[in-house]
Amino acid sequence: MQRREIRDETSQIALNFFKHFRQCLTDMNLQVDLSTQLEQLGLDLNSLNSGESSLSFQQYYQLLEIVASQIPQGGFFLRLGSRYNITDIGVLGYASLSAESLRKSWDLTFNGTVLLPHPITGKRSVRDGRVSVVLEWPARSLIDPRALQEEWLAATWSWICQRIPEVSESTELQLKLAYPDLGYRSVYEDIFPGIISFDQPETELSFPESWYDLPFPAANPATSRLCHEQCLLIMAQLDEQSNLVNEVRQTLLLSPQRRFLSQEEMAARFKIPTYTFHRRLKKAGTNYRHIVSEVRMELAKKYLESTAIPLQEISYLLGYEYPPNFYRAFKKWFGYTTESIRGKA
Repeated sequence: MQRREIRDETSQIALNFFKHFRQCLTDMNLQVDLSTQLEQLGLDLNSLNSGESSLSFQQYYQLLEIVASQIPQGGFFLRLGSRYNITDIGVLGYASLSAESLRKSWDLTFNGTVLLPHPITGKRSVRDGRVSVVLEWPARSLIDPRALQEEWLAATWSWICQRIPEVSESTELQLKLAYPDLGYRSVYEDIFPGIISFDQPETELSFPESWYDLPFPAANPATSRLCHEQCLLIMAQLDEQSNLVNEVRQTLLLSPQRRFLSQEEMAARFKIPTYTFHRRLKKAGTNYRHIVSEVRMELAKKYLESTAIPLQEISYLLGYEYPPNFYRAFKKWFGYTTESIRGKA
């Protein structure tokens, strides 16, 4: 599989999710200025609609985080996750459907974090005759962890039911949620047939261990093995691309923040021609300007939450000549103001 095909495969998965996202907004009559939100991520809505632009998973989930702060709590992310079809994830989906059982299928998808990345991850275990998945999220604060937990839970349950439809109405499913009921419990009950408990120590989805080895109706070990080999090839290429993005972020964090390196200087630091540097970042679904903005905003949020440094000084530290430009950039990125964070401290 050539590099362009690999990029197209992964971008198509993210675009499939994006189509569900837009349709869900329409069906729930939610008004969101997608053009402005996508512009923050270096994307153009018209280009995405026409297929001229690619979309990475990182950009897709950053979009969800931004939108989570702008729409009312009402089950949007539950309905979004339940819309995903396992065939949306391309070759990985076919490998999963062709596997012999849920155990074998999850060995593919849970290990495929580079091919199918998500800000929230699931820690699997088997205890007391039940399979448990406890949700974990990164140390950095998400704008709304609950929203992405709901999307993950609904998608995971939807994919389980697509592979073993006989469990879709089973009340042996259990859902424990590390947040309160905000008034749309009925949406949970429409999607999940088992016991639903709010205000729990952690978010956990669990089911009987017997489900783990139920045979899939579409099981085909040969097809699954072939698709899995393709997945491994794609993930190897994506690792190479994502490593560069992480190294660029680390270099920016270690460099003097008053003046971030230009793209030409960063490319020279990695001993890569500027054009090649730009092209490799584009294949990873991002660009240098966006990475710099991302680092700036993460540092700004950390300074605001963890220090008493005055706002004007934070603005200066992050390379803004005029504090109002920093305030506007911060609000555009996160959806809330610098003062709202300092007001909570």
